[in-house]
Amino acid sequence: MAKRNKKNDKAFSSIDLVCQCLIDEEKTDSFGKILRRYVKKEHIVLDIGTGSGILALLAARAGAKKVYAVEFDDYVADVARENIKTNKYDKIISVITDDARTVQYKRGTHFDVVVMEMLTTGMVDEFQVQAINNLHKQKVIDRNTILLPKKQETYITPAYTDFKNCGLNIKMVRHLWKHDKNDGLVTPLSKPVLLSCVDFSSIINEYFCTQVSITIKSGGLLNSLYLTSHTIVDDDTVLASTNSLNASVAVPLPERKVKKGDIFKLEIKYRFGYGYGQFNVNYVD
Repeated sequence: MAKRNKKNDKAFSSIDLVCQCLIDEEKTDSFGKILRRYVKKEHIVLDIGTGSGILALLAARAGAKKVYAVEFDDYVADVARENIKTNKYDKIISVITDDARTVQYKRGTHFDVVVMEMLTTGMVDEFQVQAINNLHKQKVIDRNTILLPKKQETYITPAYTDFKNCGLNIKMVRHLWKHDKNDGLVTPLSKPVLLSCVDFSSIINEYFCTQVSITIKSGGLLNSLYLTSHTIVDDDTVLASTNSLNASVAVPLPERKVKKGDIFKLEIKYRFGYGYGQFNVNYVD
């Protein structure tokens, strides 16, 4: 039996997620409108996590002088190149196959517009923070660079979540995508509380830790933390949950009975981009 090459092992097909992003019309159309609003003929545009190449293509169609599209996955990068060639933008768009966290840009490079939506709820699962930090450290962007999106806000709510499947209790992190049937699965026990507001205009500490005080508005059994995010693309455009962006997330917690008026603190700490295996939530007594 041949040995498995762990370096090349992948849990899921990368192209499936890329296609989900591509066909998410709410998100894609919003970014397309924003790019038409901001991109000028003299602009150099950077698209990080290009996937199918759709946002790079929309930037080129909006009139950009040059577009650089960064993609980590070799196969996906080749798909993007083919899409760009098919649509006759291969003289304007260059695909860079590299890691957005560490890719080195040529000295003297300056980007007028950066579009990067490597975003998950709370930025737990993707490396947007590290990728934007890399741009700041190399000084290829400055305060005049248009960042799309500008910020991401994340909110938390203690909740009761029905984790049952097929009559069995399956307690695991659950992404509640907009296109799925999620009605009645989550019962919030408080108003949403702001967890973080991450501004991409400056270097961000990738290690996040905070304590949040919460007042219970509706008593019951608390067994989860409900996370939601809003992507602030610009001052006029905010995207909440779409079919491929900002899915609400239910994170299991140790069960605790609570009553209306209870006040308690949660300590939440994790490293942006490194997944729920290191997402820690603790009750602070």
